[in-house]
Amino acid sequence: MNALENIVFLSAALATVSGFYIQAQEYIRSMVRGQFVQAILIAATIFVLAFVESSIDLVVLGLLVLVLRGYLITELLERRIPGKGSDVKEKDIGIASHLLLDLVFIMIGTFIIYSLVFSRITFSIAGSIAGDTILVFPLALFFQGLFLIASRNSTFSQIIGYIEEENALVLFAIFLIPVPIIIEASVFLDVLALVVISSFVVLEKFTHNPMDELRG
Repeated sequence: MNALENIVFLSAALATVSGFYIQAQEYIRSMVRGQFVQAILIAATIFVLAFVESSIDLVVLGLLVLVLRGYLITELLERRIPGKGSDVKEKDIGIASHLLLDLVFIMIGTFIIYSLVFSRITFSIAGSIAGDTILVFPLALFFQGLFLIASRNSTFSQIIGYIEEENALVLFAIFLIPVPIIIEASVFLDVLALVVISSFVVLEKFTHNPMDELRG
């Protein structure tokens, strides 16, 4: 790999590492800011790819990720945190055990999906950048978001887990799917997160337990 390919590989890896940082946080504001850093890293990956591929469409996608996910979603979530300038700590969180379970869950999920599916198909952009092994990073990030949703009962945490899954899908898609389709899907998911989830669910309830809906 040349220098630019190394940067793509490194930024994709750091975006995945940022998921572990988010999982390790007990305070909501720290998690929100971790999501902001993750969006910046993904945008940086897209911008470098845009330079490598000489693609204006990728530049547009990078700007969308930077503005919608990096700024607007972060700003909206921070404004919804109870108390002005204060932070909120989630209760009854075993950080060490969560990180260990998160790592095991990611390793098993990524191994199964990658070995059974992605290692048997041909990639276009990914193959020219860093080989198909780069797809391990968006896969790991997706499972991190899924585990965050399952392991926390704070609505903020679950929203951040959902955004992590969105980030993983965008990171995954830029190595496989034509860019115009990614832009349309990304805008739709961002609008969904901004309008439906961030605005209404957070205002309705601070904590969310999956069993609540079943109780009626």
